Amino acid sequence: MREQRMERLRVRFLPSRHVALALLVTALAGLLITLFVGRQLEIARRQRALRDFGRAHAIALQDQDALRARLAQQDDDEVVEALAREKLGLVMPGEEKVIFVEEP
Repeated sequence: MREQRMERLRVRFLPSRHVALALLVTALAGLLITLFVGRQLEIARRQRALRDFGRAHAIALQDQDALRARLAQQDDDEVVEALAREKLGLVMPGEEKVIFVEEP
């Protein structure tokens, strides 16, 4: 009699085990999917940041080249003379500066 009762309990709880196992497997699968998707999103975010840093680096290199070119021009006497004449209005000794004034 006791064996019959145990058998009935096993039969009654057997579907519960399957349901519990199915829930456990579903929960683990959900956890793994969540981790995988989270990692993929993080990878995509870091790849975008890397591309942005690459572009910023390329722009900085171009700016550096332009500044080096300007620095090299500062040592050129002809460039210095042209800037002095243009911006400061200077003339060489023996030259005369002519300023045209318009009458109103």
